[in-house]
Amino acid sequence: SASNEMADRAAFKGILEPKAKEAGSSEGASRPIVAPISRRNSKSKILANVVSGTIGSLLAEAALFPVDTVKLRVQTATGSQAAGFWETLVELVSKAGVQGLYRGIGAAMIKETFHSANYWMFHSAIFHNFTKFEDTSGTPTMKRLGLNLLAKQLNWLCTVPFEVVSSVNQLSAKSPGFLTTALAIYQDGGIQAFYRGLAVSLLLAVNPAIMNTLITTMLRLWAAFRQSCGTDYLEARDHSAAVVGTVTGLSKMIATVLTYPLIRAKVLQQTSDPRFMAASFVQVIQRLLATEGLGSLYQGVLAMSYKTVLWNSLMMAFKHMLGPGRAITPPASPKLQAVRHMPLMAREPFPVEYLTQEKLDDILGYLQRGGNHNAKKVEALENRLDEATGEIREVRKLLLELVARSTPENGNSDHGRSVTFRLPGETPPTAESN
Repeated sequence: SASNEMADRAAFKGILEPKAKEAGSSEGASRPIVAPISRRNSKSKILANVVSGTIGSLLAEAALFPVDTVKLRVQTATGSQAAGFWETLVELVSKAGVQGLYRGIGAAMIKETFHSANYWMFHSAIFHNFTKFEDTSGTPTMKRLGLNLLAKQLNWLCTVPFEVVSSVNQLSAKSPGFLTTALAIYQDGGIQAFYRGLAVSLLLAVNPAIMNTLITTMLRLWAAFRQSCGTDYLEARDHSAAVVGTVTGLSKMIATVLTYPLIRAKVLQQTSDPRFMAASFVQVIQRLLATEGLGSLYQGVLAMSYKTVLWNSLMMAFKHMLGPGRAITPPASPKLQAVRHMPLMAREPFPVEYLTQEKLDDILGYLQRGGNHNAKKVEALENRLDEATGEIREVRKLLLELVARSTPENGNSDHGRSVTFRLPGETPPTAESN
């Protein structure tokens, strides 16, 4: 997976180092060239997300299972037995020892394997097929929220029975195991017993939907902050596992506070407490308010925060390290700016909006008419040149006659030499003509 991630980032960034062909061109040759984004094969990318997400979930589950055990006991305690997280932890260790914190971990790992693999399969497939930029800030926020909600609801439809079996097994005094607990639940309530709290679970899908949507939004804000500090666009979006884990924890904390009453009602419906086993979601809320007051809706929220915030932070950090890098929003195209043209020969260029078909026809007609007029001008000029040439010849003849009359009879005298005038280009006269 590490090689795949490196290949993805190299293909996305397209950083090529062309060799300098001429001396002194090393500075220009070392500038990075950004190649177009190439999308990986959809099947391999979905598989990589499923595998990395499942492994990350199992590692987080194994590390935080004791916290989950304490959290479940706090959430299911009655009003007289209700205690805080640390009091419940001390009491559980004093009665069952440290191994009591890990009671039911086998069933939980089975549940988490199916749950995580199923979720990341739906999440990757939905975002790959229904968005252009996948789960990035390039996809509108409300669309990301809706698709995250759809992925989680499909996940709950497939994995609620595993959640019910795991919760009952974890709270059982003997924790008989996944299959034994599933058989006992079936014998007591039939198939419908495995879907206790399904309606609440589908409603609670908004919790991870809010979390995943906030993760992308917070990472975008963090990238914008890094860019404002001078970091490159792609480098600012190359988040570390620590950043992804921290952002996930903050997002999960906000989502948990908003939806915790629904979470507690679901847990009470899925456990073996006879007061809530056959009750609807509204009935569970009403009984809690009537018997334990408004504060009972947030009973165990601290323990829940310990577990769910740390669990999701670890899971996303592990997934980020093991799986392919998060999709990166391509940079936006630069905004076009109006450019003022330089004047041509002290005149502004012809405005392009005036270049219409009618205007072109007028220009062509003018050129055609102007061509005939110029030809007539040239012909008239040539005629005038011919007339001027004839007149010059007559003037030359007159000058020759005048010189001949003024020449003395002594032809050997220097003064008797004849003077000949020629026009440019005219051949000299022969002896006979003289």
